[in-house]
Amino acid sequence: MVSTTLQGAYQSADATATCVAINNLHLIRGLIGKPGCGPLHMAGQPSSSTNRTVGGVGTYPAHRNPSNPKHIQEMARLWNVRPEDLEIGPEKDIEYMIDQMERGALGLFWNIHTNPMVSLPNRMRARRAFEKTFVVVQDCFLTETAEVADLILPTAMWGEKEGLMENADRRIQLCEKAVDPPPGVRADFDILVDYARRMDFRDKDGHPLIQYDTPRACFEEWKRVSRGRPCDMSAMTYERIKAQNGIQWPADERRPNGTPRLYTDWTFHTDPDDAQSYGHHLTTGRARTRKEFEALGASGRAILYGLEYFPPAERPNASYPLWLTTGRLVWHWHTRTKTARSPHLHAAAPQAYVEIHIRDAKRLGILPGELVRVVSPRGRIEVPARVGDVVREGVVFVPFHFGSWERNEAANDLTADFVDPISNQPTFKQSACRIEKIRRTHTLAPGETLADVARRHRLTLEQLALANRLMPPYRADVGTVLEVPSMVDPVLPPYLPYRPMSLWPQFRHAATPGTGMGEEDGGRGME
Repeated sequence: MVSTTLQGAYQSADATATCVAINNLHLIRGLIGKPGCGPLHMAGQPSSSTNRTVGGVGTYPAHRNPSNPKHIQEMARLWNVRPEDLEIGPEKDIEYMIDQMERGALGLFWNIHTNPMVSLPNRMRARRAFEKTFVVVQDCFLTETAEVADLILPTAMWGEKEGLMENADRRIQLCEKAVDPPPGVRADFDILVDYARRMDFRDKDGHPLIQYDTPRACFEEWKRVSRGRPCDMSAMTYERIKAQNGIQWPADERRPNGTPRLYTDWTFHTDPDDAQSYGHHLTTGRARTRKEFEALGASGRAILYGLEYFPPAERPNASYPLWLTTGRLVWHWHTRTKTARSPHLHAAAPQAYVEIHIRDAKRLGILPGELVRVVSPRGRIEVPARVGDVVREGVVFVPFHFGSWERNEAANDLTADFVDPISNQPTFKQSACRIEKIRRTHTLAPGETLADVARRHRLTLEQLALANRLMPPYRADVGTVLEVPSMVDPVLPPYLPYRPMSLWPQFRHAATPGTGMGEEDGGRGME
């Protein structure tokens, strides 16, 4: 079984700035019967929007339904292949693929411009699964996923290749080649065309399955595939797209200049032979049958669902009493494939940390900036503690951008890999954890003072006293065993610059041009 993961799947699509020709992913037909991964939904980045339109994440091109025999017949005719060679049924999600790897049922995993070894939940389980299959990584950068790859294919970046991309507003825009890529580096389009030819993919008449060799020629085929579908682009041309600075689909004979706003006639794509999916059972996530979809009686009307609340699959307990949630920082994008290479952005937020409410920190005896261990049922990381009132009491937050194999700070070493049954999205925001202190001990010797111990371990007297819950005046007897915290002096950016910095007196803030930090105090913040 061959599987492809493409930009835009879950959180894993990274800012590699690759402008994928809108038709490159149309080459998914070169992997006949092998679905992509992930649910279909609106995405904010061009790569994800493009992939969803052309069928790169589990459906067939132009929003065709893989469970609809009519759509299967259409694709078979357009590609001149036998209908029985096209896979049917709902899309396969990435967690399903990991399960298949673990079972030895997936022999090749082709990863294009995404970094799942940072973005996937329970990533150590994912890594073990990846090591059981042959992994191809196609990317502009050496990522954490490249470190577990069997084959790495370097690719051209956006200014080094030609193609079309789709934005979140359905606007198709032309990207023209500005410079040549480095020697030996090819565009994604050329790699995929070459792969299809080397595999000798052929149609039912024995002709080469891929009969074009330029992005422009590929777009001409795509226009035929999209004709009559919601994303119809049959009236577009390279020249008109460039002249109009982009055209929003649908753009057909009736609307050659595109369609800025959809559904102004209050007609939606919910006819059984038009819809891209029959949907799912709202409790189990089971794919609905056509008969069940027809029973809804939508036929052009919008479908709104009222959902029943179900509690998270994992909740805090005696062993793991805190909620763990993860998310993003404004300075970084996904897994930092590019933003980590930007000096200003890296300097602004160079490391992971755990955000703890001030009352939780006091109860646990944790100091601001102290190195702590965050433990979940799946793994553990060691990161500095950031103490404040940004998160709720009982909740801790770890940014997910950081996933180096050398530094033990990846939030997704901790997260649960349960998925929502309808969207197949992992429950990144809902895991349980505990916080453990990582401290050495020091026995107070004769003639030694607390100030001496603090200086030896590069602490302030107040930090040493707080770690040992001592009250002023700070005194201790000879032979007293003191706990010595590891203070790592983290550089952490402020969340809300307009709030009084006295809420976070423990952090040194990066004075980096362009970040808006450190302008009043030379970057020292309130140390």
